[in-house]
Amino acid sequence: MRLDSVPVALARLNYRLLRIPLQVIEDRGMSRIDERAPARLAFEHFLIDCDRAAAHLLGDENAAARAADLRRHTTTVRFTIAHQQERIYRERLMALAQQRARFNERRRRGGAPRS
Repeated sequence: MRLDSVPVALARLNYRLLRIPLQVIEDRGMSRIDERAPARLAFEHFLIDCDRAAAHLLGDENAAARAADLRRHTTTVRFTIAHQQERIYRERLMALAQQRARFNERRRRGGAPRS
């Protein structure tokens, strides 16, 4: 072990100690919240950022693996949310187009729109 690797090893140990309460929060609290909830997604994004920083700055391979796993999971969840929002948006556009067509048809026939 080189002398300059001691501070990095201590920093890595400190990060692992810091990560324990974050892991407890994730396991005990956040896991009970819907995986699509904004608070859970924000917390998971925070964990990803922390683990990626530790992986980059400290050379922590465990942190890199955790960040990659959590990133894959949250990407899937975010894609699902985006897909559902797009479907709802398309359905609303179709309903609006149908209402507009009915309105224009009544207007073309000279009938007053119903209130």
